[in-house]
Amino acid sequence: MRIIAGKYKGSRIQTINESSTRPMMSKAREGIFNSLQNSFEGSLVLDLFAGSGSLGIESLSRNASFVTFVDSSIECKKVIMKNLSNLDNNYTFLLLKVSEYIQQSNQQFNIIFYDPPFSLSTNEVNNDLNSIKNLMKTSSKLVIHRHKSSDQFVYPDGLELYRKKKYGQSNITILEK
Repeated sequence: MRIIAGKYKGSRIQTINESSTRPMMSKAREGIFNSLQNSFEGSLVLDLFAGSGSLGIESLSRNASFVTFVDSSIECKKVIMKNLSNLDNNYTFLLLKVSEYIQQSNQQFNIIFYDPPFSLSTNEVNNDLNSIKNLMKTSSKLVIHRHKSSDQFVYPDGLELYRKKKYGQSNITILEK
């Protein structure tokens, strides 16, 4: 996998070799970043269920000012740190369960990526999304990645549909506050 655009365009991103972690298709990543292309400059980005860090790293390549990566896997942390090792960036990695982070954090972000395991129940997704909306600044975007066969989640109050698109097995929903 490679960074699509920006100052690190073409740089290689290592992925995770775990059955519970799956990299997002390049076509889906490209669609997301094309939809949000003018939103990254100077933004604060939150990458939840960060995996290999591809979404946060792509954001840094497009001049996000800071990215917070959250994942509970030590393997994910190792891969993200390796992927970031040759890049000059502002970021932090938190080795936490996403549900704990979103309950405890009081920081707010311009762009939030929420890419949970496809096996996460719709009820858990709905609970997470209701907490995540409190981490969103005004006019911010929440990008949600779910499997095409997943049950539809409920849009939290105060968030509106910005864009929705299918890419192969993936449903990408972008909500705006």
